Amino acid sequence: MLTLHRYATHKVKDFMDYMKWVHADASVSGFVSESLLLYRGQEDADWRLMPRIARLSVTTGFTDRENDLIEEFKLQGRSWIPNDVLNNPWDLLALAQHHGLKTRLLDWSSNPLVALWFAFEKESTVKKRSVWILEVSKDELADIHKGSPMNQGKTKAFKPSHITKRITAQAGWFTTHKYLDDKGKFIPLDRNNTYVTKLVRLDIDNEKREEILLVLDKLGINSSSLFPDLEGLTQYLNWRY
Repeated sequence: MLTLHRYATHKVKDFMDYMKWVHADASVSGFVSESLLLYRGQEDADWRLMPRIARLSVTTGFTDRENDLIEEFKLQGRSWIPNDVLNNPWDLLALAQHHGLKTRLLDWSSNPLVALWFAFEKESTVKKRSVWILEVSKDELADIHKGSPMNQGKTKAFKPSHITKRITAQAGWFTTHKYLDDKGKFIPLDRNNTYVTKLVRLDIDNEKREEILLVLDKLGINSSSLFPDLEGLTQYLNWRY
């Protein structure tokens, strides 16, 4: 199914076709039973699989700037951050990511319906949206009891503690991306030799947005369920009514 050094891409017609592809990719022999499948929805099918911090134009001292950013988050956010999270670099970075800080983490979900909703959440004029499927083996899972997301020898995946209701509701996972000091950049996951053959991209026409969101709403996947707070509720009500 997957060709060497290239991820597979499939055109998806509608919601039912999407579910067929999800089931098919979970069943093919290329995905071994011991592996984990993660899903990520993207508003634009042409976007690379890069963490937000990788898009900053920092040419020198990147890791120092990144560490300063995290330390400032800890310092100024101290009154909102529980002690156990403050002292756990994995949970701290996950919390920062979920509240909008630009980090080296990339959001994934173990629920393909959640990923589909995030792909179509926002209005856009793009021609096609996408959901990525990533196969992760056991040796590609980070040990969250050792080190930190900042010093992994390679890009790895990890499941954060359920420190926020959003992470729980979204069945949240992350990939933590390695920064290449010698090249001064991150490598997109879809160009990473370790993962490129473990990726599948499902493309869906943008014109299917309303139809897909309505189906997902009937299945209990919407902004209110995925963001279980007043902000999520108001977003849902604005869309629903």
